[in-house]
Amino acid sequence: MKTLILALLLIVTAVPAFASVTYTKENLTTLYSKGKLPKVGPAVTIDDTAMDFSECRNQGNETYTSSIGNYPAKIIIDSGVLYTLKLWKENALIVFNCSRTDGKRTMTQADYQ
Repeated sequence: MKTLILALLLIVTAVPAFASVTYTKENLTTLYSKGKLPKVGPAVTIDDTAMDFSECRNQGNETYTSSIGNYPAKIIIDSGVLYTLKLWKENALIVFNCSRTDGKRTMTQADYQ
């Protein structure tokens, strides 16, 4: 019983160290408009899928359009070979990439610090 209580105590005290920072839509919009974006941790790949560049770019543009008015989003690169979109969601920065050269879509997530 003492071992169980000690283990639970260690877990409860460790959780805040691993909990990510979250922002409301309003907080993110204000920060974005002032150019003061949240600090992020290391990016983790959450999707790496073979995909036609045009289809990937269309998905990125649809995602961008649906984010307007909800969360900050910015198309960083839109060339004939590379497309990069950044989305600031409530708990992380999502980066959506399309590469014609690689023929794939890659998405990464970096939690706020």
